[in-house]
Amino acid sequence: MLSLGASSYVLPHLRPGVRLPMRRLRPTLCAEAEDAMSPPDEAQSAALAEALPSPALQPREIITTLLHALHKTNFDRPHPRFGCEVVLRFLSPSNPASRASPQRFGEYLSQPWYNALLSWAQFKWEGDVVLLEDGAEAYQQVGVREAPNERWTSVRWIMKRVPSPADEASEQYMVEAVIVEEPDGDEQMSWSPSLGNVADEVGAAQASEPEAPGDVVLRVMRALRHVDEPTPLHGCEVAIRQCSPANAASRLSPEAFLQYLREPWYVILTEWDEIELEDEAEPLNDDGGLVSQDVLVRRQGDDSWTIVNWQLSRHNGLWLTDSLTITE
Repeated sequence: MLSLGASSYVLPHLRPGVRLPMRRLRPTLCAEAEDAMSPPDEAQSAALAEALPSPALQPREIITTLLHALHKTNFDRPHPRFGCEVVLRFLSPSNPASRASPQRFGEYLSQPWYNALLSWAQFKWEGDVVLLEDGAEAYQQVGVREAPNERWTSVRWIMKRVPSPADEASEQYMVEAVIVEEPDGDEQMSWSPSLGNVADEVGAAQASEPEAPGDVVLRVMRALRHVDEPTPLHGCEVAIRQCSPANAASRLSPEAFLQYLREPWYVILTEWDEIELEDEAEPLNDDGGLVSQDVLVRRQGDDSWTIVNWQLSRHNGLWLTDSLTITE
């Protein structure tokens, strides 16, 4: 039996069984986290001209600034692609999008699935800020919508602390990736270093009803089985996107993820010919927010099945992967 959960690609830098420390930062910008925010007023729009990263800025302040910059009232005001200029100031150096020109960045944002970020009428915080590794990384889910009666589009902001150019002894939050999921779940985009540029991520459709853990497991397993379809490393991108914030694989590039899949004990994930999902996921805690899900796979001609056990946790209503264990 090979138990590869926390010590494998899922958590490559940790000992088996060790979980990343996680704590939540209480809201600082509004009294009620569920209150919907309105488009920027004139004073907030004027402040964008001087907006810069700073060790004093918290994740929600940065997100608010960038949503104001991207809003249609500021995107091309006071000059073309002004909003893109502001956003680029706040992108982490490790995010290749930080090296794009405002014009090029604007071209990517002109694609239809980005429209929710440019024409939003309201936004709201979905859950608290999640801090990992003593605040070295921060995650915040945000809902945006184009009219008060329309559905919310979910946006996940991922930030990391990097040295401040003004004072290398200090660190400041900068944007590592932004993942936008359309209301029907058909398409996602990411300003993500794992993709090498600002690109759209087209994944499998998610049902309008909340997904079960087994649905997520099957999506990832099928994506890994056809890892280069419809585009190179697409299966790795899908798997990374379905990792929880506490899973170190969520910060891997598709190329690095592929290297783990080439190790002999992982090859079954890319070579199986038959798959069977076991019974419903087993709750691992009292509130049902952590579950275990088994799936059986085997190659054509194999005498026995390989068991892949997934542990998943719920984040803002979505099931994401914490770890997996392979048993032959």
